[in-house]
Amino acid sequence: MPATTLGPRVKAMRLRQGLTLETLAQRTGLTRSFLSKVERSATTPSITTALKLASAFGIGVGQLLGEATDLHAVSVLRMADRRSFMGGGPDDYTPLAPGRPLKAMEPFLVTPPLEFREGPLGRHSGDEFMLVLKGRVELSFDGRSIVLEAGDTAYFDASLPHRSRSLGSRPAEVLTVIATPPSETPEES
Repeated sequence: MPATTLGPRVKAMRLRQGLTLETLAQRTGLTRSFLSKVERSATTPSITTALKLASAFGIGVGQLLGEATDLHAVSVLRMADRRSFMGGGPDDYTPLAPGRPLKAMEPFLVTPPLEFREGPLGRHSGDEFMLVLKGRVELSFDGRSIVLEAGDTAYFDASLPHRSRSLGSRPAEVLTVIATPPSETPEES
């Protein structure tokens, strides 16, 4: 499925809520110029940024990506209905739970890039769980690295600065679950 048009969705949500770029920047801890780039689809936000935006709007990441809201106790997402940030391939995140509001967890299918992403390490409130489904992954925590093989898991405090990358010539596939306390806003990385 093609990449979600996140930029126009963020702008529409911001305008619908009557927010200026400055107000959204204050709520997320991101800069106005970066938010403007996101809205114009000049950059694709990381999952940490998407969590901050969703929290600022008072919605789940799935809703930010345009998934239908499902208020029932059981939510199902068919493989054919998945929408990713980047349309598949390296450095991609695909939400795995429909846009049910007030979720305690955000599950994603992650394809870590072959090289570490430039810039500061990601961090956010809550806990993060990773299960390597395919390939090998290097998980880096502020100078400390851990190599995970298929079947290996990692569970950590997500406020620790972290990032991951695929090892080898093919991107790995990782099930990642982020649990953020509903009353908290993800912190700036």
